[in-house]
Amino acid sequence: MTEVRQGPAWRWCSLGFAAILLTMVAVPMLEAREHYKFSEDFEVSKLTDLLREDKSRWTHYQNTFPQNKAEIVPEAAPSGGSALRFFAVPSTKKVSKSDIEREGFELRSGQELRIAALFFLPPNVDLKDLFLIDIECRECWPRDSIYPNQSPGVRLKLRDRDGSPSVERRKIGQPDMRNDLQESVVLPRGRWFNLEWRLRLSADENGSSEILIDNKRIYTGRGPTLPSSQSFEKWGIVLRDIMYDRFQIGITANSTPSPIELLIDDVSFQWE
Repeated sequence: MTEVRQGPAWRWCSLGFAAILLTMVAVPMLEAREHYKFSEDFEVSKLTDLLREDKSRWTHYQNTFPQNKAEIVPEAAPSGGSALRFFAVPSTKKVSKSDIEREGFELRSGQELRIAALFFLPPNVDLKDLFLIDIECRECWPRDSIYPNQSPGVRLKLRDRDGSPSVERRKIGQPDMRNDLQESVVLPRGRWFNLEWRLRLSADENGSSEILIDNKRIYTGRGPTLPSSQSFEKWGIVLRDIMYDRFQIGITANSTPSPIELLIDDVSFQWE
């Protein structure tokens, strides 16, 4: 994980006091833009090696059923190294999850997020309503609310049996994002592929989303990608903040009719 900050660059200007003041104010604001990158290749011997006390890697593993599990699989990745295998039974009245999570950041409006990972999906399994990636805000929910914390956010889900990816926005009070490419592309099965999800964060129409498979853009849409205060106030919920502070990847929800197993490797999570 790296974090880069550039210091202010002061420049003397002879155009008068006003120009000097503008330079002193504007330049530091521009240079203060943050860049953040977290990556993981899963080259460890066991899952607990990823969950360090200093939280320098992952925050925790999320498991909602005792049958669900995650484990390091040696020599399973395309490079010959280790990968992370997830397994989850179907959901019942309770959502079935088996994913790994990272917290400790704040993403806000106007920032651009890029998530990429290698995935391996099994053949001949119904993938409809399988969720692979969640971006959420745990700390936005009012502490005194009578409603349980819904962790508002957007999610990457597969919308049909063959695995066509889409952006689900119900947790921010919006319909699923429409794919402006107007074509249905399914995910590869039985082989490793690279999935990349790009998001521009905004609570209004300035938001956008793109999905790329093996560097080919297959999905692009525009519209809100952050929750808005107005969309929750109509239900009597006053959000404490508008941001994202949690990232989950794996089987973030198995709403398919069957048990699901998948592998991931080389996760990259970065924003600016």
